[in-house]
Amino acid sequence: MVREEKNVKFTPDFKVMINNLMLNSLGFFFLDFILYYFTSQILNATGLQVGLIFTLHIIGNLISSTFAGFITDKVKSKKKLVLFGSIGRGIAYFILYFALFFTNLIGIYIGYFFLGFFVGFFWVPFNTLIAQKSHKDVRSQAFGKKEAALGRGLMFGAILGFTIFNLTISYTENPLIIYLAIPIYGLVNFYAGIRFNRIVDESIIISNPLNDNNNNNLKTQLSKKMVLGFILISIVLFLASLNGSLSRPFLNKYLLEVVTNDPLIASFAYIPAGIISMLLAPKLGSLLDRIKPELGISFASIFGALVTWFLINTNNFILFSILLTLDIAIVQSASLVIQNLLSRITFKHRGKIFSSFQFFMSIGSILGPILGGLAWDFIGLTAPFLISIIVELCLIPFYIFSVVMIKPYLKETYFKEIEK
Repeated sequence: MVREEKNVKFTPDFKVMINNLMLNSLGFFFLDFILYYFTSQILNATGLQVGLIFTLHIIGNLISSTFAGFITDKVKSKKKLVLFGSIGRGIAYFILYFALFFTNLIGIYIGYFFLGFFVGFFWVPFNTLIAQKSHKDVRSQAFGKKEAALGRGLMFGAILGFTIFNLTISYTENPLIIYLAIPIYGLVNFYAGIRFNRIVDESIIISNPLNDNNNNNLKTQLSKKMVLGFILISIVLFLASLNGSLSRPFLNKYLLEVVTNDPLIASFAYIPAGIISMLLAPKLGSLLDRIKPELGISFASIFGALVTWFLINTNNFILFSILLTLDIAIVQSASLVIQNLLSRITFKHRGKIFSSFQFFMSIGSILGPILGGLAWDFIGLTAPFLISIIVELCLIPFYIFSVVMIKPYLKETYFKEIEK
């Protein structure tokens, strides 16, 4: 029996559900930094080889996303899938730990592939639960709270990881000690999945208003415009994902090769960027809930391109860190708008919606690092970023058109449009 919470923003268990995410996210930042440091500085990997790490992670996500949405909508317990994803990610951390110990690039590829594979089983049901347990008028804020929990997890995980790394790297070359934080993250993921399964009550959801555009959607279910809108927004998200992953995997590499070659200093530049931007996400989400999605995406794209330009035209450590913080915050803003939009398309098939669009974005994310790596190797260090700036600006009109096309067919309309 599903109990519905009416006239409230979040369900009673929403806060503990979101806060549990801190445990799952401890290793995100440190692992990302260490793998790029290890491959570029220890293994002397090429730009293409570094890009392949990110690509294999996305391939794993792509494979799982093809059926994770269907499973999410079919099973009675979505939190069981979150548990499955947490355990799988924990195992992937141990694979990566031993790959670093044996200085094995293939092992890193395998570990990152499995990490991406289990991510699909984690995020699709998790995002579906967020949509069910939050009111539509605060949906961007709800996803922002998720980002804030990630930020807190990143902060504590980074403190743990970089403390062990920086204290031990000067005294030992034993990777089992230097990278000890990685298996700790794996164990915590096991615990987080078990705890999530215990604290979340799936019988409590936010009531969906009956007058929210439902009749209009039933009549226009097979509208050509709706189909065109779905196709167009899928293509736009594919191109946007390709463009974002064209340069994103090389920020660490750019930082270490252009701004500073000291991993300790680089870590102090990179840590605030990932953490502060995520901690600001609920405030950004609250602001974005009051703005039309097409405007929110347009502003994010324009400012994102501008910040990226300044980012690759500075070699100042402090300025780079500030700009990187702004850049990540802008990317998150666009992501909050998109997640909000996708959560409104349907009630019963949210898992399929999140999964299907993740599929298209994953395809773009597979091609992006490869193209970015080739641009890095054959054109120059700033090439992936310059190409990304141009494409990001060119996508703005397509973003606007696709959102305008699909909005009339949303199961949940936006608050300002209901008032009209």
